Amino acid sequence: MTYAERNAEVVKLRFMLGVKLSAFNQFVAERLGLSVTDLECLEVAYFDEVQPVTPGRLSKLTGLSPGSITTSLKNLERAGLIAREPDPTDGRRILLRFIPGSRATISACFEEVNRNLAEFADTFGSEERESIKSYLSGMLKIIDNYMANANNRLG
Repeated sequence: MTYAERNAEVVKLRFMLGVKLSAFNQFVAERLGLSVTDLECLEVAYFDEVQPVTPGRLSKLTGLSPGSITTSLKNLERAGLIAREPDPTDGRRILLRFIPGSRATISACFEEVNRNLAEFADTFGSEERESIKSYLSGMLKIIDNYMANANNRLG
């Protein structure tokens, strides 16, 4: 197999993964009574290393406008998953907190898939897992950089 053929196969698999992840997010969002945008905000808030997350940080991480973030946060509050609270150290800021038990509700939607993915990951050696981690991290950086610089190129 030539380099071009190998590359084409990886590009196709990357594309199909994106399509499948999008469909999966739609499936989970519907189970939680949310839109996909709401779910994406929830996932970013759930996994962000800075806890609790602010709406401004969520806007920066997702690329969504403050108005879109506000709409999603209202939906997440209505679903009983998060609460918006004033920051005790800065009254101008709002902090997003998960409602007790909501993390378990969210995790339950992903439990079977995450278990199967963990079992699949265990079939790889540590060097292979590091390569996969490096590849996925690199893809995220490329996409983040492209989006961060898109306004300079397109605007």
